[in-house]
Amino acid sequence: MLRPSLILAALAADAAPGITFRNYLRNESNPDIDQLQLWDKDGASYQLLIAATPSGESELATELQALKVIGDFQDELSLEIPKLVGQTTDPDGTPAVLLTLIGGESPDLAKFAPGVFSKSLGEALAKLHNLDPAILRNTGLVEHDAESILRQKVAEIDAIAQSGRVPAALLSRWEAATEEVGLFRFHGSVVHGNLTQETLRVSGQQVTGLSGWSSLKIGDPADDLRWLTGGALRTTLEDATLNYRGARSQADENIGQRAQLYSELELGSWLLHCLESEDEKEIAIAENMVSELRDQLESGNLRNLRAASFAGIAYQAVDEKDSLTEVAANPADPADQVETIALETAAEEDTDSKNDDELF
Repeated sequence: MLRPSLILAALAADAAPGITFRNYLRNESNPDIDQLQLWDKDGASYQLLIAATPSGESELATELQALKVIGDFQDELSLEIPKLVGQTTDPDGTPAVLLTLIGGESPDLAKFAPGVFSKSLGEALAKLHNLDPAILRNTGLVEHDAESILRQKVAEIDAIAQSGRVPAALLSRWEAATEEVGLFRFHGSVVHGNLTQETLRVSGQQVTGLSGWSSLKIGDPADDLRWLTGGALRTTLEDATLNYRGARSQADENIGQRAQLYSELELGSWLLHCLESEDEKEIAIAENMVSELRDQLESGNLRNLRAASFAGIAYQAVDEKDSLTEVAANPADPADQVETIALETAAEEDTDSKNDDELF
C-alpha cells in the first residue's frame, strides 16, 4: 500500500531539516519503492525514496552502497550522479533517503539520429566501463563473470521456452547463440546494469546524467547497450557503438551481438512476467512484441548473433564508419545504404568464421 504523499513530504523534511520544500510530485514508476520529487524555495530538486516492499528494501540499500562508490568518480565520468542529502526512518523503522534529483530530460530514442546523442552516450559508457573493476570488489556489490552470465542466459531461455508462448524460431536463435564459440568471451567491467529512458538524462541531445545505480556491478558491458539496441535507430546504434569503441580500445569484438541477444531475451522475460501477473492486457501487448520480433527474424532484419572473429570486427568497423559517412552525405535514401552495410557485414562474417578455430 502506497504511503500518502504528505507522509513522504514529512519524511523528506525530517531527513533534511535545513531545507524548506515548496512543491512536490509523486513518482509511481517503481512499485517496490515509494518516491516523491520535491523542490525547495530556491528551485533545487530532490527525491525521497523509501521501500514499499522487501524487494524495495534490498534495492534501496544497494543503491546507497553503489552511490558511495560511484560518486567518487563523477568528474571522471563527466556525468551528474545523485548525491545523498539526508536519511531518516518512518514510524515502523523503515529507512528513507533523500537524494538530489539530477537535471535534464528523458531521452526519446526514436527521435535521435546519429550525432551528439550517440557520440556522448558511447563515450560516457566507455568511461564507465574503463573504470578499474577493483573499485567494486569488497563492497558487497555483485560480480558476474562470463561463465556465470552464460549460465544465467541459458536458464532464462529455458524458462521462456517452458511458457509455450514464444515462437520456436526465436528459441532456436537464442539457443544457438549461447552455443556459439567465443560469443561470451569478455572481461568483466564496471556496469550500470539499468540503463533506461528513466535513468538516463539528456540536455538537448547531450547525455548529462545517470541515476538508478542499484544494479551497479562487475559484469558484461554489453548489458549497458541492451536498451539502446532495442530502441534506437539502427544508424544511431552503429554510431554510438563506433564512438564507444573509439573511446575503449579493449572492447571485445562481440559486444554488439550480445547486446542484441539480451535485448531480445528481455522481451521474452517480460512476457513471462506478464503471464505470472495474469494481466491479460499486458500479456497481449507482450505477445504482440514477441510476434513483431519473430516477423523481423523471418524478414532478415535482425542482427546475426554469430561470434565475429578478431579480423572480421576490424573490417566491419572500418566499413560501418565509411558507410555512416556516406549516409550523412546522402540523407535522401539512408535505408538502402544501411541495408548494404548489413549484407556486406554478413558476407565478411561468413568468410571470417572459417578461421574461428585458428583465431580462438
